[in-house]
Amino acid sequence: MVSTLVDTYAGAPEPTPTPTVAPTFAPTGLIDLTVGDCLDQKRLEDGITSTEPLVECDSKHDLEVFASLTFDGTAYPAVEDLVSFGLKKCAAQFTKFVGLDFGISALDFQYYYPTESSWAKGDRGIDCVVFDPTQQSTGTLAGAKR
Repeated sequence: MVSTLVDTYAGAPEPTPTPTVAPTFAPTGLIDLTVGDCLDQKRLEDGITSTEPLVECDSKHDLEVFASLTFDGTAYPAVEDLVSFGLKKCAAQFTKFVGLDFGISALDFQYYYPTESSWAKGDRGIDCVVFDPTQQSTGTLAGAKR
């Protein structure tokens, strides 16, 4: 489910990723995502809830879901806890998906975590997406090793 975005891109790859805590755009609401889904960033950010951001992966796209994680708990956690969880878990899954450690990869990742209102509706999902910061992708980035 997509609610709030955290973008980890900070220029050249570094051994330890550093996230941007504030989302770069307003949450779009809940979208059910699964590993292997590809997204068009402009459609995701347009703020129109009826816009479908999912696109075929064999066409040009901006983002690909490489992990869907669950954050357990009953009360809404501190944003710092969600950010820390997303960063650590997505970085570990990035290596498995891309086949190269995030710190030396030309690719980047960002992730979405629940807002307080989506959490109240049962959203516990943190979705990790991989992208090429220099261009759109065609096809999957699974096993890209770059």
